[in-house]
Amino acid sequence: MGYVIIGAIIGAFVAVVFKIAKKDAAERDEMVSKLSDEQKDRLMSAEVEFVEENAWVQEAMVAKMVEKGSKFDVRMLWYNTTMGNNENQTITIADATITKAEQAEHDVKVGDFVKMYIAPEKTVGSVKIVF
Repeated sequence: MGYVIIGAIIGAFVAVVFKIAKKDAAERDEMVSKLSDEQKDRLMSAEVEFVEENAWVQEAMVAKMVEKGSKFDVRMLWYNTTMGNNENQTITIADATITKAEQAEHDVKVGDFVKMYIAPEKTVGSVKIVF
């Protein structure tokens, strides 16, 4: 009986993960479909500058900003040429947070191109906008 309960819990967890992944993929596909050819070309030609082992800076485009108290959750689109996963050689999404002060100081808005720092092996601060 214990195995059935553990199996049900693991199954529920896996189902939630797949549902979230499917939702993110649908949102990404919608965002990418709204890009102009010039925006796509700019993302796809972005230079990758390695700044440390397994961490780099490259250009990304702000696709969505949601105000959350004193911060903004920022969803960016970028062209993946570095990570050997199922999104390699595609425009994909990354999430970062900036403060309202940073947003105001740099006038960051949807449609802007920004420099994005990404370090996939870090658990904290793995993606951020570089000002």
